[in-house]
Amino acid sequence: MGRFDDRVAIVTGGGSGIGQAAAEGWVADGGRVVLVGRGAAKLETAAGAMGDERAAVVAGDHADPETAARAVDAATTRWGRIDFLFNNAGTFDPGPVADTSDEAWSASLAANLTGPFVMARAVLPVMRAARRGVIIGNASTLGLRPIPGTAAYSVAKAGLIMLSTALAVEEAKHGIRVCTVCPGVVESPIHRQRPGLGDAAAVEAFYETVGPQHPLGRVGLPTDVARMVLFLASDEAGWVTGSVVTVDGGIVLV
Repeated sequence: MGRFDDRVAIVTGGGSGIGQAAAEGWVADGGRVVLVGRGAAKLETAAGAMGDERAAVVAGDHADPETAARAVDAATTRWGRIDFLFNNAGTFDPGPVADTSDEAWSASLAANLTGPFVMARAVLPVMRAARRGVIIGNASTLGLRPIPGTAAYSVAKAGLIMLSTALAVEEAKHGIRVCTVCPGVVESPIHRQRPGLGDAAAVEAFYETVGPQHPLGRVGLPTDVARMVLFLASDEAGWVTGSVVTVDGGIVLV
């Protein structure tokens, strides 16, 4: 018996990084999953590795209500339920306020805050009808304590923390639990998209520099975060809601 036998998850950004690790763990523990993201090829590859009978793909922008509706339909039409939403997808485009364009500001809010709002709103009717469900937002330690040059991202992740906390207050009466995880620096594709880190050598040099800044001495792995996410999604955390959990190697302590 697995922790998630016959249960159904929707994971945004499920084709790589933390999202893929969480989806793989969910399926390995008996569950089924709908992977949502803009990269159809990555999603198909990830779903194929999990098994077509266990994983489905919805390609699209998670901030688009139409994508959210298709994800809900994919889960309920194929498997008849939605037990878990992992609001994982996001982007990181660093820059101080003075140098942030209107377009970059709006894009960060859309990916990191509006998308989770749209996805949560879409799954709530199904979870409310079942009187159970879990929603977890993947925020960041930068949403708790920003550093220079991360304004748009930090603001959006702080908003995601508050969105998840507000949902926890509103939805507890419907049997729905909502939590937030705040990772530190994790080995993730998001860093390969950063200006100045365009090749593998630059990314590895970045990890070697920032790893020792974490008290535990290294950057995180996607599985480090995924394991906490899956614990919070499980019945083992059945009396946990509204929590904001740092999974960060202790970096918020320094």
